[in-house]
Amino acid sequence: MKTLLIDLIVLAGFSLLVTGIYLQFGLATALQIAGSGLLAFALLAAWRGKRA
Repeated sequence: MKTLLIDLIVLAGFSLLVTGIYLQFGLATALQIAGSGLLAFALLAAWRGKRA
């Protein structure tokens, strides 16, 4: 349950960040930054998965 709560908080924070970028700079920039952030998260999760 603790992990689910942390995941929801992280997802909400990432959504707010991308929404702010979208409002400031537009859709294309927001999607590029969101994609880069998700890619970095996936790489970090895969790296941590191998070490566990």
